[in-house]
Order: sequence, then C-alpha cells, then structure tokens
Amino acid sequence: MAAGAAPRPLLFATWDGAGNLPPILALVEAFARRGHEIHVLGHDVQRPQIEAAGAVFARYETARQWDQGQPSFLGADPVPAFLAFNQAARDDFIVVARRVDPAAALVDCMLPGALAAAKSEGLRSVALVHALYSFLTQFGGGAFKGPIDGADLALGLSYGAFDVDATVPANLVFVGPPRPATSRVWRRRSPGRPLVVASLSTGLQGAQGVQLNLLQRICDAVGALEIEALVTTGRGIAPKELAAGANTSVERSVPHEAVLGDADLMVTHAGHGSVMAALRFGVPMLCLPPGADQPANAAKVTALGLGETLDPASSAEDIAAAIARLLADPALKARTRAFADEVAGHPGIEAAIDRVEALIA
Repeated sequence: MAAGAAPRPLLFATWDGAGNLPPILALVEAFARRGHEIHVLGHDVQRPQIEAAGAVFARYETARQWDQGQPSFLGADPVPAFLAFNQAARDDFIVVARRVDPAAALVDCMLPGALAAAKSEGLRSVALVHALYSFLTQFGGGAFKGPIDGADLALGLSYGAFDVDATVPANLVFVGPPRPATSRVWRRRSPGRPLVVASLSTGLQGAQGVQLNLLQRICDAVGALEIEALVTTGRGIAPKELAAGANTSVERSVPHEAVLGDADLMVTHAGHGSVMAALRFGVPMLCLPPGADQPANAAKVTALGLGETLDPASSAEDIAAAIARLLADPALKARTRAFADEVAGHPGIEAAIDRVEALIA
C-alpha cells in the first residue's frame, strides 16, 4: 500500500441463519469502533441490522434470498437446499470481493464456497465458527471442515470447554461468543418467583405449525407452575398466536443479555447462540432440539451436567415436570455457575480483533 493510502476494508459474508448473525454483528461493531471500513454480503432481510452496526451492505444478486421468518422457506430437507445456495453464494462473493478489494474476508463457517473462494482469490481468510466444530466436521457430508481448516485463521465463537472432546485444527482460536451491544431493559413482574425463559430461536425452525405447537405446549407447561415465565416467539410467529397464563409474558424478542442474568432456567431449542448465552450467565437448560446442530448441542449440555434434553414432541405435562425437577436441583445450578466462572476467562472480542489485525498487518 502506498504511503498515505487508506487501509483496505474488510469483507464479511453471512446468510440468514437466525443465530449466526448476532456474533457477526458484534464483530462488525468492534471493527468499526477501531476505525475499519466494513462491507457485509448478506440477505436483504439482514440489511437493517448490518447497516445499523456500521457496515456497508452488499446483497446476494444471484444466490437465493432467504428469510427465516417465513414458514417452510427451505422445504422439507434443508441440507440440499443450503448446499445449492452455497454454490451461487460463492459466485456472488467473488463479484463483491473483486469490487471491494478487501484486506481480508471474514466468512461464516456455513459458507464453504465463499471460504474456498477467498483463498482462490488470494485473500486473507478468516472462518467465523459459530457452531460446534465437532458438528461441522460431519454436517453436509464434511463439506464444511476443509474450508475451515484451510483458512488463515478460524475464530471459534464458542467455548472450547463446551466442545471439549473435539480435535480442532491449529488455526482455530476460541475467543468466546460475542454479542452485539443492547440497551434493552426487561422488567420482571414477579421477582419473588423463579424465572423461566423459553426461546425457540429468532427464526422459524421447520414448519411454522410445528414450532407454534411446541411454543404453546411450553406456555401450557409454565402456566401450570408457581413461577414467572418469559416466552419469546421470534420473527416468524406473532405473540398473539399463543394462549398464555397470567404468570407468563409473551414477546417477539428480548435480548439474552436483558433477561438471563436473572433467570433460573432456560427452555431452549438448543441453538448454538442460545446455549452459549445460557452458559455465559450460568443458567441451567431444558433442551427441546428439533434438528440441524441442535441435538448435538443438547447432547453436550446433558453430558456436561448443565441441563436435560427432552423430545420436542413431549407433552406439556412432561415439560412442566422437567422444569419443576430442574428448578429444584441446587447441584445443577452450582454446576452451571461453575462452568460460567470457568469460561469467563475467554479472550473475548477484542482479542479476536487483535488476531485479525495481526493477520492483515
């Protein structure tokens, strides 16, 4: 770079996978605070959040536009649809990368085509690993492992202690799960009661009716207990579609940071972002995992003694019994608190920025 020339920007590539966007937004915000110019390739539905974080938005022009707030947008079998999307996303990434001429490409780990294209275009490449590495080695027939392992740097947006049995590549550095800043305050109505937070992702998990039915069973379960409950529906289901008891608040979305610090239990689909948030705050979990990486995450929760897993088809009575059992287990609470204390020493987002800046120096 010539003397006095402006530093080259950074290019992110993401997609509308619900829980994968918050850590990327947090990274964008952190890079922007350090004065970096950021461009982000993503889906149209993500544009408002990306621009609010301080980045220049670039849309997928040929790859399919997705919206996880719409029912059945992936069809009955999401894996082939996602792999097909990846092929077109790779081509869009190359077009944007040649226009932006970035110092490095920071690419969602679920976009193996774009990660491989960054290498072929001669760019410094950073894989943003927002899921269990042990899961990614198997998902999609192993299509994701090679590009992650071949990146110049892989940032583990997770806790290494949670994926404790995984054999990770030398380029992968665990920095913990970053989250974007929030000023949201959620006020309790019954602070003398145990607080149970129930959340099944910001996007739809499978067909709309399936997730709605599970949320209703959760509402029925918490409504039968002497607790305070918060149930969030995500952007694909309106709160008014649920019938809830007097002890239950139903909202479309509440940031984890606004509520989990006071929670006694989280009922979750076991998406990676939700699990990481519960671990950070030392909150035990009842996992009801419908698919994708969620059964793997739930299995880790159970194996580490940080919660239990139920079939998502479980009845409201079974869900209520599990909630009551977990709330009455002081040893469980102690284990989750100890885990939170252990992972509190992760390097954090500033260390992630330092790593990338050293890569492009």
